[in-house]
Amino acid sequence: MSKIIDVSHHQGDIDWSKTSKEVDLAIIRTQYGTNTIDRKYIRNIEECKKYKVPFGVYIYVTFRNEAEALTQAKDFYNRAQGYKPLFYVVDVEESFGASIENIVKGTQAFIDYLKIKGVKVGLYTGHHFYKPYKMDAVKNYDFLWIPRYSGTSALGKKPDFPCDLWQYTDKGSVQGIKGSVDLNVLNGNKPLSWFTNVVEKDETPKPIVKDDDTMKFTSTTAKGAVRDYIQQAVDKKLIDKSWLEKFENGTMTSGDFEGLKIIIAQRSA
Repeated sequence: MSKIIDVSHHQGDIDWSKTSKEVDLAIIRTQYGTNTIDRKYIRNIEECKKYKVPFGVYIYVTFRNEAEALTQAKDFYNRAQGYKPLFYVVDVEESFGASIENIVKGTQAFIDYLKIKGVKVGLYTGHHFYKPYKMDAVKNYDFLWIPRYSGTSALGKKPDFPCDLWQYTDKGSVQGIKGSVDLNVLNGNKPLSWFTNVVEKDETPKPIVKDDDTMKFTSTTAKGAVRDYIQQAVDKKLIDKSWLEKFENGTMTSGDFEGLKIIIAQRSA
């Protein structure tokens, strides 16, 4: 079972040299609203990079209307984007006095803003919050993350709602972290590689065409369309830019391209 943690300054100074040996993915809080910046987010990100731990980021939001939601979305993106996280998560689990309508509109506006930026977006919301506050009416996010605890560090009853990540305990134990930490597990059809952009050995797609000849085009339109297809996948961070360079250099084979299409389809699912 993949070990996925989410952390904030409440975990103190994490010894990532130890934690990195046990953890497959970390989700790091950058802030609480716009005024409370997580005291450890920069350190946690830098240590994840140093020890090669794949990471995403999240914000605990405090907005009460759509305008405040957009302000927090912009601040969150601007604070995190320079670190190139794998994904961004909006954590919506309190109303802060806002109406249900404003919570839904604000959450949707937040997600739509991030999607326009071309990044992968997740929605985290409480199990008790999901239906009463109509989080099931929110659309356009890439994955859903829901907590449901057993009261211990073990897996308990799954969330009642389909989701991609299940936060199953807040009493987890991981080497390098003093005290408890939230633990999460994959709960849908998305493999770990969808979140980390790292294809495991047993997930590596095999090219369906064996072809040692470089790709040839009789139409500039067709060549342009293939190039645009690869460029879009690079922009969405589904594949490395070396694939585009391979195409531009004229060294990509038909077999390479068929395999590439499988990778893109898998990571887009």
